[in-house]
Amino acid sequence: MIKKLALLYISILSVLLVSCNEEAGFSSNPSLRLEFSCDTVSFDTLFTQVMSPTAKFIVRNRNDKSLRVSSVRLEGGGASPFSVLVDGQYGTLMHDLEIRAKDSIYVLASVTVDRNGVDTPLMVKDSLLFTLESGVQQSVLLLAYGRDVTFLRGENVVTDTVLEAGHYVVYDSLTVAQGAILSLQPGTTLYFHDKAFMKVAGSLEAEGTVSAPIVFRGDRTDRMFSYLPYDHIPGQWDGIVFTSTSNDNKLVHCDIHSANYGIKVEQGDTVQNRITIESSIVQNFHGNALELVMARATAMNSLFANAQGNCVKVVGGDVNFIHCTIANFYVWRQRDVALALHNSVEGTPAPLRGALFANCVIAGSKEDEVMGYLTNLGDSVPNALNYRFENSLINTIDTGDSCFINIKYDSVSVSPFGKEHFRLIDHDVFEYDFHLTAESSARGIASDEYLERLPVDVEGNPRTMGAVDAGCFQFVEVEEDEK
Repeated sequence: MIKKLALLYISILSVLLVSCNEEAGFSSNPSLRLEFSCDTVSFDTLFTQVMSPTAKFIVRNRNDKSLRVSSVRLEGGGASPFSVLVDGQYGTLMHDLEIRAKDSIYVLASVTVDRNGVDTPLMVKDSLLFTLESGVQQSVLLLAYGRDVTFLRGENVVTDTVLEAGHYVVYDSLTVAQGAILSLQPGTTLYFHDKAFMKVAGSLEAEGTVSAPIVFRGDRTDRMFSYLPYDHIPGQWDGIVFTSTSNDNKLVHCDIHSANYGIKVEQGDTVQNRITIESSIVQNFHGNALELVMARATAMNSLFANAQGNCVKVVGGDVNFIHCTIANFYVWRQRDVALALHNSVEGTPAPLRGALFANCVIAGSKEDEVMGYLTNLGDSVPNALNYRFENSLINTIDTGDSCFINIKYDSVSVSPFGKEHFRLIDHDVFEYDFHLTAESSARGIASDEYLERLPVDVEGNPRTMGAVDAGCFQFVEVEEDEK
């Protein structure tokens, strides 16, 4: 009898407590739930030992009754690599949160991943558990991948050095002293922090492969918006400068992108080869993608694209561009043209000894993407104005210039936006794919002359005699599910 009375008392007390709680506007009804703006907080690949950017999600109470959250805790407790701030409370375990009817709270999350000792990213995860006063438990998954990196801070290479394949974060600068050679192995990635740059007074040998390119990029791996990684935004780092003393530089299968400028080769020795760029991608800059000043240089099988300045700017010197795609669809601000040729700098002669563009595509969304700031320097400066374009697709005006040989001229009347030649030009999400379309007039117009030297394109696709396409990409059929 006593036991039955005790049970009755407990039941009555429970009802009274719930009633009091309901009267106060808070519900213990187990059918009521919270709603989360996402069920998983996923961080892009992070550098180990570096705190991530902060992610945010919203916890909403869409019910007509207010709810109390008895606790919010990280399942991993103090061993969790994640940190959270829940409605102003920080820690691994928070108590007694109130979310009024039709109201919400914010949760901020970050993570620091420990070194994992391998070259590939490894996953860490935890769950943030919300326990309501009713006993109902809900959770949000926290997920991140961490990659080991080596930090280079103001690094100055003074003797011949080989940088083994791996991932390196550059703070401030990476410089190569005069007389020194820095060799980068295939598969090396250099992540440059904001305003960090590379300056080469000696020589750089960066020779990657199709399957293991060498990458130069910014160090932000997160996103500005869900559809827009910071890695697609120009100006994430400063760029690469080859000073007047730098010669015999080689960039093979390199990917250089999203900086203030791409590659600058300052005026120096006019006899030695200053730089060779082969099978490389150089794109997305506030300034020029490639600037050559009074330099002897060669570029083959390479893409130079999307620059607020010029994709290629040549100021004097002796340069050769073979099977290159030079395309400007930069839309962040008002821009210059794809290709600019100069033979003087502020009135000072800069003789253009030679400028050959063979089997190239020079394209963009302007009416004319080739500008020549060229003047007659007089008899006192011989051999100052030499250029030639052969077997190429060029967005420029046909003036009958005899230096344009076997040229397919592009125009706004033929391709109004200039993008019909390429698989994807999408300014909404800032994605660009400069592979040729089946309809592009760059197909089959190139000469066989360079087949022995360049039998495959930038991606290793073979070129066929008699059907060689202009530019760095040979046309390849795409399966429907790949489009």
